[in-house]
Order: sequence, then structure tokens, then C-alpha cells
Amino acid sequence: MTSSPLITYVELLELARQGEVDTVVCGTPDPVGRIVGKRLTVPAFTTLCVEGEGIGASTFVFAVDVEMTPLDLPVSSAENGWADFRLVPDMATMRRMPWEPRSVFVLCDAYEMGSDDLVAVAPRTILRRQIERAEALGLRFKFASELEFFLSSTPQAEAWRRRYRDLEPLTPYRNDYQVLQGGRDEWFISQVRNHMSDWGIPIESSKPEWGLGQQEVTLDYTSTLEMADRHVLFKYGVKELAHRAGLTCTFMAKPAIDEVGSSCHLHVSMWDLDDNPVSWDGTGPAGMSARFGSFLSGQLAHVLDLGLLLAPTVNSYKRFQPDQFAGTAIAVGVDNRSCAFRLVGRGPSFRMENRIPGADVNPYYAYSATIAAGLAGIEAGAASPELHSGNAWTDGDLATMTTSLHRSVDRFAAAEVARDAFGDDVFEHLLQSARAEVLAFDSGCVTDWELVRYYERV
Repeated sequence: MTSSPLITYVELLELARQGEVDTVVCGTPDPVGRIVGKRLTVPAFTTLCVEGEGIGASTFVFAVDVEMTPLDLPVSSAENGWADFRLVPDMATMRRMPWEPRSVFVLCDAYEMGSDDLVAVAPRTILRRQIERAEALGLRFKFASELEFFLSSTPQAEAWRRRYRDLEPLTPYRNDYQVLQGGRDEWFISQVRNHMSDWGIPIESSKPEWGLGQQEVTLDYTSTLEMADRHVLFKYGVKELAHRAGLTCTFMAKPAIDEVGSSCHLHVSMWDLDDNPVSWDGTGPAGMSARFGSFLSGQLAHVLDLGLLLAPTVNSYKRFQPDQFAGTAIAVGVDNRSCAFRLVGRGPSFRMENRIPGADVNPYYAYSATIAAGLAGIEAGAASPELHSGNAWTDGDLATMTTSLHRSVDRFAAAEVARDAFGDDVFEHLLQSARAEVLAFDSGCVTDWELVRYYERV
């Protein structure tokens, strides 16, 4: 048996024979970035997934909102009977689950029933298509997600009963970077670091963040699809570990208007098909190569049109306040946190940090948007961008990130770069899903803000 967190099918059978494993969890990411799927016995996994054609599941899971409300989209509706698709395991992702020692987890791709075609609107498929577009140009990308989240000492069931109001933060006062607070939190954060590494998700570092009870964990960089997979598995794992520890965690972009938001900075570097780094050659601005300069110019030119995929919820836009380090000013700067795009590193480590996304982002969508914008710049032969110095937030000549989901949906609807990159079917699926989210907020809720503002005074 190997000591690697990842295991083969042969190793799975041996673990089952020894009585160590009896369950295989088969999952795939949904439009929110959650894992959906089924738990199988090992014999059923063999019959359905190894000897058979995969596990049947309803395409409904790709056409719902966060409340699991059906959205009546072309992929799944009453018109087509909410037709099934096939969950087909990507066997290279099979791994032991550290907090469920008798279970093994494997990520699946979504395939059409009766054909070898991937379901076009499945998040993993969408990202695969952008990876293929890049490889056709001789390029690959490596990503790293730098995630923040809040922890509360209020248990999850009690937090739900309170409707997530007045929760006890894990820390009583601000402790950004404070090693003392890191030691106090270590009883839980060490579980995150160690279990994630045991699950095949290497962790670079962790630290207390500025918010009360807020944490930052940085994942090691890797290839594009692998990083997106690690991202969603990390969030799944943190939530599971928090629940088992009697804590509540949130990856909301802005859980309270009087508190800092949680980001998901995306670190992106460019490589050729022989795995050589090609972001930096020492010749262009800050040493960037001409092709990486075109990639960066594509980000500046198209990020607002594709912003819906970086800021997918109504709540995402509450985080975009210039004095709280969110990437609102559309500019590129060297080690400049006031710019949406920050250049860091040198030589092989040279990369772009996209500071726009919050922790609520679906990485498959966000990575796809990043690649699509960059490829548009490369295909247009765009010149390397000028580098911004000083405070980008106060520069009135710079474009700024859209301030509402409404505006991002409108920009996306008119974006030819999005339709060209994703194709008509995927483009319309993403657009209709986002419009449904806007409608749910506009017509389906009364907020606390409205009650306080209008209850007595109108």
C-alpha cells in the first residue's frame, strides 16, 4: 500500500478486503461550488463505475440555486423530465477521507446519458474547455487559491436557530498576523492543515486574519483543474471539520456589513506545454514576458464583462469597499494591494494575483473567466499594460469593479468575450442562472435593512 493520500482502484479493493473501507463517496461540483453526489458501497462502485457506465443522477443539480430551487433551465426542466446524467469517476482523484476513515472520496465528471459527451454546463466541463483552448495556443496555467473564512464558537444547529445573528466569534478582538492568537486557534486550525495534507491538498500557510474569528489558509499552487478541485474539496473539508468541532464557519464574501469581508485571491502563472514557466523573461514591465503582458491586458479589458463569474452572489458586492483591501480598482501594480491585479514574485515564481474574488466564488467559473479574459488579450496581440503606482483606490481615471449583481449580469449579458469563450449554450445557462438569483433577491425577500428603515417611518 502507498503512503500517498491518493489511492488507486486496486488499493481500494485491498482496503475493502481488509475491512478498512466500506464506502465510496462520488461527488461533482455544482453551480455554487458545492459537492453533490452519492455514497456507494465498494461492490456497487465496482459494478456501476468500473464495470458499468457510471452513476445515474438528475441534471437537476446543475439547474438549481443555493436553496435547491429548480430554475427551469434547458439542461434540466419539466420539458425534458429533469433528465439524468452519468457521474463518471476521475480515478486520479480518489483519496482517503481523514475524518471518515472507512470512506474514500472520488471526484466525478458529468457525462450525458447514452453518449460519451460531457455535460456542457457542468462546472468541471466548463473549466476543461477553457484549459483546452489555452493548450491549443501552447499554454497552460497554474493557480493557487488563497481563501479566508470566519469561525464562530456557536455550534451549527444553534447558529441556524439564531438565523446566523449574534454568533460568538472565535476571537474577541482583532488579531491579524498575531502568533499568540494563532496558538489559541491551533487546536482547530492544525486539524485543517494536517487533515487537508492527509487528503491530498497541500497547505502552504495559515494565519489569523483581521476579522473577528477570521482565518486565512493558503493552498499550494498546482495545475488549473487540480487546483479548482482542491479548492472545493478544501471548503467541503473545513465545513465538515468545523461541524465536528462544534463550530460554525462561513465562506460568505461579507457576513456582516460592519466587518471585513473574506477574499479568495487567485494566484495565476503561465507555462508552456513542456512545463516551463513563461510569465517572466526579464524584458517587459516588471520583467513580464510579452505574452504574459497580453494576458494581463486581457484581464484589464474584460474583467468587468466577466465579473459575474468572480462575484456570483448578491452578497459578493458588499465586500467591494476600497478601504478594506478588496480589488475594486481595475489596474495592475507591482506588489500593490490597492490594484485589482497585483504582480508578485520573480523569475519562475512571477505571477498575477487577482484580488477581486471573495471566498464565495466557484473556482471552476472564476478560473474559466480568468483564462478566457487572458486568452482574449493574447489572441488580440495586446501590448503589455502600464503599471500603476500609488493608491489606485483614489485614482479617478481608473475603472472600478461593478457594485451590484444587477450590473454584473447586465455586463455579462452584453459581453461578446463571454459568448465567444463559452459558447451559446453555456453562456445562456450562466446568464439565466444569474438572472434567477437577481430575481430571487429583488422579489423574494425582505431584508433587515428594510425593516429598520421603513417599519415605523413610512
